[in-house]
Amino acid sequence: MTVTDDAGVGTPIEPRLAGHTGYLARLASQRAERCDLAALPSGRSPRDLAVLCVLAERPLSQARLGSLLEVNRTVMIAVIDGLESAGLVRRERDPADRRRYALRVTGEGAAALEEMRGSVRSAEKRLVAPLGPAGHRRLHELLRPIVPDLVDALPESVTGQTGFLLDRVSRRLRGQREQALRGLGIEPWCVRMLVALDSAQPCTQERLAGCMGVTGPTIVQAIDDLHSAGLILRDRNPADRREHVLRLTPEGERYLAEALKVEDGAQRDLADLLGDAEAAELNALLAALVTG
Repeated sequence: MTVTDDAGVGTPIEPRLAGHTGYLARLASQRAERCDLAALPSGRSPRDLAVLCVLAERPLSQARLGSLLEVNRTVMIAVIDGLESAGLVRRERDPADRRRYALRVTGEGAAALEEMRGSVRSAEKRLVAPLGPAGHRRLHELLRPIVPDLVDALPESVTGQTGFLLDRVSRRLRGQREQALRGLGIEPWCVRMLVALDSAQPCTQERLAGCMGVTGPTIVQAIDDLHSAGLILRDRNPADRREHVLRLTPEGERYLAEALKVEDGAQRDLADLLGDAEAAELNALLAALVTG
């Protein structure tokens, strides 16, 4: 199955990962981000929108804002600096603690926020069109229990955004999988590539990149790392000596099998949380969202 984004570029869905909610949520989140970025005013991002939505409810310190939105300090500093230089937020003394500053939305920021909300509403309408209104509501109902702490801590103006919810669910599920994979000595970044290679092997680097929906140069370093780790073979293509042909080694096959066991376990954990039927329903909604 192939996903076509708004730019008309196909992104394949790996069949062996199509039953994993974390994988589908990541693809859906990436598509939602593309839709939002295309709709938002130049220079603005979905993260800017989330920050302004939270600050519109009440002034907060930068540290508290980062904690609520689960954004690390370095990234949050860059976001706030950008919004402040644009005149959308300002720093002022926190009335509750004069030793620190609180961030407040300016009048210009409030106007920009309304424009951004309208842009994202239009983008979201296009994104969820394949689901219909009932499917859209059901998607939110199934996503929210995965991040109950964020739903409780953040205003509806933030958690009601499909793109935001998809992003945070994707991150949460990815974090859980990565922790489990690293516990077995498996690097999470390589799993998708090994799955794609296992399906396409023997294949060239360009073909592997195409199977993953990325460009060849973006996977050069990963291929080098996998080769150095003894997980893939990289031989000259007898039909074209300028190319390499890639295939899994026996160790790579074992590594992939262990990784997929972890992925399956993560999916079972999610099914325990939501229910088997509900997890399957969520996957169907995400797949419909991704494929458009």
